[in-house]
Amino acid sequence: MKAKQIFIFILVLIMILTGCSSAPAQAPSPESKPEPEKASEQKIDFPNKPVEVVVGFSAGGGTHLAAELLTPQASEFLGQPIQITCKPGAGGAIGATSVATSKPDGYALLYATMSLPISLYMDSVDFDEDDFVGVALASNVAPVLAVKGDAPYNNAKEMVEWINAHPGEFSWAHPGVGSTLHVLGANMLFNMDVINGVKEVPFAGTTEGVSAVLGGHVSAVVGFPASLIEQVRAGEMKIIGVSSPERIEELPDSPTFIEQGYAATLTSTRGVFAPKDTPKEVLEILDKSLEKIITSEDFKQRAITLGEPAVYANSAEFDKMYHEQCVMIEKLLKEIGLVE
Repeated sequence: MKAKQIFIFILVLIMILTGCSSAPAQAPSPESKPEPEKASEQKIDFPNKPVEVVVGFSAGGGTHLAAELLTPQASEFLGQPIQITCKPGAGGAIGATSVATSKPDGYALLYATMSLPISLYMDSVDFDEDDFVGVALASNVAPVLAVKGDAPYNNAKEMVEWINAHPGEFSWAHPGVGSTLHVLGANMLFNMDVINGVKEVPFAGTTEGVSAVLGGHVSAVVGFPASLIEQVRAGEMKIIGVSSPERIEELPDSPTFIEQGYAATLTSTRGVFAPKDTPKEVLEILDKSLEKIITSEDFKQRAITLGEPAVYANSAEFDKMYHEQCVMIEKLLKEIGLVE
């Protein structure tokens, strides 16, 4: 009996020892599992339809023509067409408001000049500084003061003398109170010390102002070269001065104000903005696509033809520039007497 018990004990002991020495099935190595795609590497379906770029000024004006420069190569570099929509009025604020209140998905963008920061201080607008984020800078353009070809003055000095000799008779056109050209024009006249002796006449856009000058209804118009360069080349209009540190390539015979003794050197940046809260991935796609467009040789050549020197800055740089301009513009507006 004892022998039988000893045999059973030994048999159980062998089974236990054998079970303990058996290697357990190994769990799959974590390294063998496929890693999930990182969020930054995930591809988003953008754009899958045309992208609308809003211009807050009338068709045919300098800002509209500059925005149109983006369209020929959009399908190639962005994958979808860019459609320009003009929504003029209130110095560009109507167009800006429409974009600020649109869905932040990258399909509604704003093409704006310094009119965007200007409107924050000159007008009662339905948007704030932080309602926009810069996507890409496209150009930096110098404004000009132009008069009819047969005007009785040919330069800034002669114009100042005429204004002083004919108080209240000189008038100048701009595309709306609070527009970029309104501020740039006021800065020119302020530096010539005649701003209090002239009348300003706001229009819906630069095109209407040019027509008013040609029709003899106003004395001068402040505009960007793109909107009046053909009239200047045809001799129908002439440039009194260019508000930039140096002469511009497209109008080599037109003197700057500073070389005539007047410290008006303010230029205007132009670029694309998106509503705040636009996804970072969407902004990156837009920025990289616009970079390819703006830095292409084709864009540069077409821009030069319009008097629009191509100058690219990426989203981070342009957004920083925009916020710095807001500070500068507020100070300038107070200095030239447009706001208290």
